Amino acid sequence: MAYEPAIGIERLGTVKEIAQAASVGVATVHRVLKGQPKVSPSTSRTVLAAVRKINEQKISLARGSQGS
Repeated sequence: MAYEPAIGIERLGTVKEIAQAASVGVATVHRVLKGQPKVSPSTSRTVLAAVRKINEQKISLARGSQGS
């Protein structure tokens, strides 16, 4: 996780984290997030599912640490 000192919490998922979670390359994550047509629909779904999962986990962790 990357720490964002300006807001005092962890940032949402990085491209590298998303690529690792989706078992694809960083370039593929970029293509999916930019909506480029050179990615199969199943790969796009896999990448977007990884984005949701990572970001939900990080948001949940951030909410838990705000009360501390």
